Amino acid sequence: MPPPTRVCVRCKSTKSKCVNFDPGQWPDGPIARKCDRCARLGFDCVPAPSAVPKPRAPRKAKTAAGGGLLLNVAPSPLVTRALQQIPGTTTSSATETLSYVLSPGASPLAARYVLRAIATTARRRGTFELIEFVAALCRHYDIPLDDVLSECLSQTPSPVGCGDGLPPFFARKLAAEEGTYVNVRVRRDGVASFHANEAFERSFATTAEMYRAFDSSALEINSLFVHREDMPLIRRLYGELFRSCVPDEVLGGTTRQPVRAYDRTSHSYALFDCRGALLILHGGRYFVGLVELSAAAYPPASSLASLPSASDPPPKPGPTP
Repeated sequence: MPPPTRVCVRCKSTKSKCVNFDPGQWPDGPIARKCDRCARLGFDCVPAPSAVPKPRAPRKAKTAAGGGLLLNVAPSPLVTRALQQIPGTTTSSATETLSYVLSPGASPLAARYVLRAIATTARRRGTFELIEFVAALCRHYDIPLDDVLSECLSQTPSPVGCGDGLPPFFARKLAAEEGTYVNVRVRRDGVASFHANEAFERSFATTAEMYRAFDSSALEINSLFVHREDMPLIRRLYGELFRSCVPDEVLGGTTRQPVRAYDRTSHSYALFDCRGALLILHGGRYFVGLVELSAAAYPPASSLASLPSASDPPPKPGPTP
């Protein structure tokens, strides 16, 4: 219950100064003393009702086109310029993926690994905005900037047991039987390499196209074959893999529903189950990712009915400048 008010009804209503008013034990007993004004004018003098403060609604974080989390860390122009310099993705997709990786509940290592990967790219390309963006994220997550940048200078060794090739899990996937379409991406010290089995290159995208898309920073690699409306499914899959990252351990998952991919051999879209895998080595300086497509075993009827027209194929990267 709020404490007794120190002003009477009449003084409050006329916005007059209430002098020498004492409510006593009101409302359980009579007031102790009228205010000078009510006593002089012969008015009843009773306490004005106390205002009960309303609970304040929780403040909402700033949001903007999927990037509210990042805008709380750094100014919008810096975020935009920095994300434009991350190769192999677009500003919107980088924002969405980083929002998954850096949001509360992620692995404590996720932010450190992702920042180290971005910093490696920034150091190699000499991009000031990207370095400044990394520094802002390090301050926000209380990660020493020296820990992120110092490891970007030396050469990362190859994973144990695979020489200059791929880690065994990914090498086996590339050599898998017909019927699966496998694409492996490696990011080592900021340098990307792409691998695909013959079926994938024949039906979806060649590694040469992936290199061009990566260098352009205007196309997502997956947008070369996945319909644009299904791209959030793959971003979410990889965002969740990054959030759960464990060093030196392959993590895998599948999209929540089949994705629509454009098959160049049939010149049409079809539904595919999509599996992803991720391996992070050397503290975030060596990433290996996998996208594996296989014909959807039990495609939902609603998805079959919504297959896009073959006249709307995915974009292709332009020639290398």
